[in-house]
Amino acid sequence: MKAFWKEHWKFLLGMTLLLLFIGAWLLIWHRVGHQVEQAAYRSVYDTLTFDGAYYKKCELETVQDYVPEAEAIGEALCGEELGTLQFPSEDGTAECPLYACKALEEAGKARGIVLLKGQEGYLAYELSGFKYLDESPSIWAVCASYGIGKAEDIESLHLADADGNPLETVTDSAALNAFFDRFVKLGDCLTDEELAKAYYDSYTGKFGDDGKLELRNGKLQAKNDDDFAAALDFWNTGARIVTIRLKNGLIMRDCLYMPVPGIFAVYGNYPLTEPFFPEPET
Repeated sequence: MKAFWKEHWKFLLGMTLLLLFIGAWLLIWHRVGHQVEQAAYRSVYDTLTFDGAYYKKCELETVQDYVPEAEAIGEALCGEELGTLQFPSEDGTAECPLYACKALEEAGKARGIVLLKGQEGYLAYELSGFKYLDESPSIWAVCASYGIGKAEDIESLHLADADGNPLETVTDSAALNAFFDRFVKLGDCLTDEELAKAYYDSYTGKFGDDGKLELRNGKLQAKNDDDFAAALDFWNTGARIVTIRLKNGLIMRDCLYMPVPGIFAVYGNYPLTEPFFPEPET
């Protein structure tokens, strides 16, 4: 036996080290794989669909946009139980009850926030859209879904520049009336080809056919990245990110007003019939 060990010690040592390496590798991958699996299970809670509406998981700061007095996301915010949702979990399927937000219920407001009792505690979700508005809806369908029938339904407008820097909050009734009158005239959603043409026409209207941008098969194409970046800067001139807060408790976030190509993006992209805000200098 000693002779065997003496003759083959290098091979046996190498095999031992290899086995140790493989064992350590498998242990690491087991831990990493478990973490990846856990992250995958958690990610299914990022969004949910209930009663024809889409919701996106949000933090306390967003909840406080609806319920300023909220101090934490927890049972105290829960009102009526709306139903039970199922999510995949390590143990098979998790049954999670969904609740209305108590403060919004008591104020007679729409379901802008709902709460889910997940496996690791309570989660809050903000309304982000409606399933039946997925197919290029008219602006009237959008207004009907959010309960916008008259200017008085709008509580305020929050305006930011294209980089998200706050500009102003509009609460003046005359200004809200003017916004509403223009908003409901947006009409039907543009097709992708119509949208591309609106951008192209605004560019050539300013710079002419300089060869830097082309409209081919209904799609915009630039000669290079620098030319496209310059075109984006032009199109973003005077752009406003508009958040519409409604008196029924709902908030329409991140609407995009782009006066240069003449577009207002809310659920789709709609052609402007007239400027909403002061014209930018181009």
